[in-house]
Amino acid sequence: MEDIDFSEVDDDLKKFQEDEIVRDALQRGVDLGNYARQIHAQLAATEAASIKDYLKESADVSGLHEEIKACDSVLERMEHMLTRFQADLGAISSEIKHLQDKSMSMRIKLKNRKAVHKDLDAHIKSIFISPELVRCIHEAEIKESYIGYLADLDVKIQYLKQLQKEGKLDKASRDMAPLCERTKVKAIARIRQFLLQRVYLLKKPQTNIQIKQNLLLRFKYLYQFCRLHAPSTADEIRNIYTDTVRKIYNNHFKQYLLGLMKLQAPIVAKKGDVLGLDETKTGGMFSMRKTSLHLSRVFMLGNRDTILSNIDKPPIIYHSAAKRHTQFRYNEIFRATHRLLMDTATTESAFLSDFFQEADAYRGEDQKERKASAKRGTALFDTIFSKTTSMFLENLENYLMKCFDCLELLILVRIVLLHSQMMRQRQTDCLDSLFDRINMLLWPRFKVVLDAHLASIRTVRVSSVSRGNTSVHYISRRYAEFAAGIDVLNRGYDDAIIVSNMGRMRTAVCKLLTDLSGRIGGEKGSTVFLINNYDAILKVFDDKNLVSEAAKAFRELMHTQVAKYVEMELGDKFQKLIGFVQSSEEKISEAVERKQKLPALDLQTAGDIIRSFANGWKTQVAQIDKQVNSHFGSSSQNPETAYQASEILKQILIQLVLYYQRLQDVIKKCHRRPPGFMKDLVPIPTIMHEIKKFGAK
Repeated sequence: MEDIDFSEVDDDLKKFQEDEIVRDALQRGVDLGNYARQIHAQLAATEAASIKDYLKESADVSGLHEEIKACDSVLERMEHMLTRFQADLGAISSEIKHLQDKSMSMRIKLKNRKAVHKDLDAHIKSIFISPELVRCIHEAEIKESYIGYLADLDVKIQYLKQLQKEGKLDKASRDMAPLCERTKVKAIARIRQFLLQRVYLLKKPQTNIQIKQNLLLRFKYLYQFCRLHAPSTADEIRNIYTDTVRKIYNNHFKQYLLGLMKLQAPIVAKKGDVLGLDETKTGGMFSMRKTSLHLSRVFMLGNRDTILSNIDKPPIIYHSAAKRHTQFRYNEIFRATHRLLMDTATTESAFLSDFFQEADAYRGEDQKERKASAKRGTALFDTIFSKTTSMFLENLENYLMKCFDCLELLILVRIVLLHSQMMRQRQTDCLDSLFDRINMLLWPRFKVVLDAHLASIRTVRVSSVSRGNTSVHYISRRYAEFAAGIDVLNRGYDDAIIVSNMGRMRTAVCKLLTDLSGRIGGEKGSTVFLINNYDAILKVFDDKNLVSEAAKAFRELMHTQVAKYVEMELGDKFQKLIGFVQSSEEKISEAVERKQKLPALDLQTAGDIIRSFANGWKTQVAQIDKQVNSHFGSSSQNPETAYQASEILKQILIQLVLYYQRLQDVIKKCHRRPPGFMKDLVPIPTIMHEIKKFGAK
């Protein structure tokens, strides 16, 4: 018996146990043999039923088979159709790509043709000169519309020049070049004739040049066209214009200047009119009085500085002034003529810059060329006004040769400075060189005249003042007026040269007054002389509101001399009182310094002083009052000293009260018990009351 392999039986049993029906049968304990036979029977029955059902549905299955075959045939035909369609689409796609490439090529060709057409059209328009343009250039009236024709022609000329420069001239361009040149020549000829006619119109009498210039400015492009295309013609037009207006301006200013010089007031200051001039050497009594008045006018500023506050007034109208026979100082004529020159130069400079704008006439020039062009513009202005400015400078030089008035010279200096500032405000520097040259004339002359004044002060003879004459010296009045005038004109400017020279002059005047005071005789007389002179100087300074170093210096000198005079007057009348007070205070001061007992005073002397003061102080004060008035009171020679006398008397009386109070103080310090003579003391309020009486008087 062959061996049976049971190796896989366990695996089959596991599979059967996993089947739900077999597992159920095993769980119920069914006989597997019977159960297997039952299953086979059921399978046979099911198979027979399936065959029976198939036979029953065979007709339907056969019909379904035919339908499936028909569908396969249709699908096959559709497959063939789609394959052909795909092939057709491939062919169409290739054709579309071909059309796209062709369209792109045609678009590029169209773009290129348009570009060529545009360039060619621009080229033709740039070189083509229409018969209408030629006719307008030759025959049209020159007015604003003519500028448009020139601008069109200028574009064509510049285009042809550019082509020639680049070597791109074609036949059409070469054909048009002669016509363009002939048209340009005709345009330049007409422009030259037109502009010169307008320039010649400026020569007509009573012509308002500014109005004519404004008309010319409307046609400034005509000159620019000539400057670009016919420089020699432009130079001719410019030269004729400058020569024409140069003659017009020179003649105009010459007549104006000569006319005003006829109205010039006589020059006040003469060659010998210096601060140190001794008026007593000029002649008799009437001559002296005339000279005194004359010299006071020379050294007094008066209202002459008002011209500086009215610097922007219009120029003098000559015909109106001549009818009224008005006379003018030279500084007024100087201001008027230069103001007219400034106004004329400002408008002319603006016209030259706008009409003959050389820097703009050259296209593409660099900064260096523009600077050179600006210099040419300056030279053009100088060409027009050089003769006029030379005439003004010559007139000034002639005046300076006869001018010995420092105040007048300084006024001229200030006028020039203010005029220069006005021109800067107008943003034009066309007259800067003239202002510089004027200053170069004025300042040296000012220094020469000022040095002459200073030298004259140093040469004044001491003998010019008589002994005992304490009145104000002429040099003080002259110097005060002169220094005040200089300070007013230098206020706000503080020119170092003026400050330095006026300091030297102040030193010279102080030295002279000190030397003169030594001739008066007596220390008190010298002091009175100095007080009177210092006071006269300070009164002038105060009237002018001077706060200069000179005012400060003379005020200090005045205070020193007044204090000295006060002590002198009190020393004459109250010498014992003052001496006793001063010596007693010295002894007390020494004792305090050495920390010793205060010294006992000479009560006998103190009592005599107090009793003497009580008996005679009013009489002595009255004598002092009389003495002060004799020295400083109002008189025909010193009418201004009345106020000064009362002030000095007040200081003397106040100082007297202080001495008298100090006398009482030293007695009280040294003697605790008041001496019997203290009852004779005059009360301070009584003295003050009396002082007020003198003050009121």
